[in-house]
Amino acid sequence: MVIPDFMEERLNRLPQGWGVATLERMPSVQMIGYGITRPGAHVDDGVGMIRAADIQDGHLHSDEPRRISPRTHQANIRSELRVGDVLIVLVGRVGEAAVVTDAYHGWNAARTVAVVRMTEPDEAAWLRLWLGSPYVRDWCESRVTGSTLQRTLNLKVLRGLPVPLPPPEARAAFLRTAEVMERKAAVNTRIAECAMSLSDALFAAEAQDKGAWPEQSFGTLAHLRSGHASRPREDAPHADESSQGSAVPFIAPADVLRRGLPYISRTDTWLASPDADSVCAPQSLLLATREDGVHAVLNEVPVVPGRGILALQPETLADSYWLLHEVRARSGELTAAAQGPGGRELSRNAFAATAVQWPPSSVRERFARLTGKLHLRARAAYAESEILNRLHDRLLDSFLDGAPNVESAH
Repeated sequence: MVIPDFMEERLNRLPQGWGVATLERMPSVQMIGYGITRPGAHVDDGVGMIRAADIQDGHLHSDEPRRISPRTHQANIRSELRVGDVLIVLVGRVGEAAVVTDAYHGWNAARTVAVVRMTEPDEAAWLRLWLGSPYVRDWCESRVTGSTLQRTLNLKVLRGLPVPLPPPEARAAFLRTAEVMERKAAVNTRIAECAMSLSDALFAAEAQDKGAWPEQSFGTLAHLRSGHASRPREDAPHADESSQGSAVPFIAPADVLRRGLPYISRTDTWLASPDADSVCAPQSLLLATREDGVHAVLNEVPVVPGRGILALQPETLADSYWLLHEVRARSGELTAAAQGPGGRELSRNAFAATAVQWPPSSVRERFARLTGKLHLRARAAYAESEILNRLHDRLLDSFLDGAPNVESAH
């Protein structure tokens, strides 16, 4: 078993009494496979199918699920989901994982998702947390293949993932602590989602008079440019090195397509000393697309967009807010500007020519004042969750070092 230095150093320091096994040799693993290669067309009353995009921040989210025909489901019964299965992203945000809950029992999975069937719930919960660790992220990054748009982790490679095996009692104590932190993070997520829903509703109310507004195009309202940077090499700086040198966060389509707030302030990948022309200033609008629509985020810090991202730079923050919610409201319609294999990249020229009913500055500024407060509340909740995530990583390290009482940390 070949282990990168970062993983090896961590596993060599495990407490006495711990074990290490590859994923396929974990005691309760029954099956490791992947989902449907050819799901066919969407069927409104069909069986739900989990895609890579539905696995976010350790949980399953499928507000607008892809559904397959019962016949396709039966033909792929091997990947039918059961409660307790661990699902792992194989394409895009490789390594992200979630455990199947009652709400998704009986669904199926896409080819971009690995299905790990386990008999022990606590072991499945531990595996999900381990998959979210920086050690596994580094391990996955060193083994992915493909381009920025289609980064892939081979299932055979995933089977060899090293997994530490703590004693059952210590593992159960750590899982209880992690659950408390995740519940608090879930509350923060709900606060942020409600704030954004209110902001979307406010935009819909303001846009009721849009028929009386003059028509302009996206190209006249913002400077547009396509991202062209390639993903940095594996030895590029990590996010925790942002204070060193002149590194700038690199944004891939997967970063834009993540479920959550329409903001980006940090990523796990950085570019050292990028060309000034490739850097987008804060408050730019970064767009990426997939089959369910065009998605947009605002960057809070300078970033470098990668291939597959279209960057819009409006003149004012009020314009940025309005265009952000314009894209959110017309997400499905705007995929008409997509091109390339599977429509995964927005055409700069086609998007620039797309029409927008543009309101007077008084409307845009009023909307910005009101929605800005909602965005501020959402970002505060999100920032608290970011602190919890960092605390979680520190607690995991303490646990891997053999901390005697992890539960006392909260």
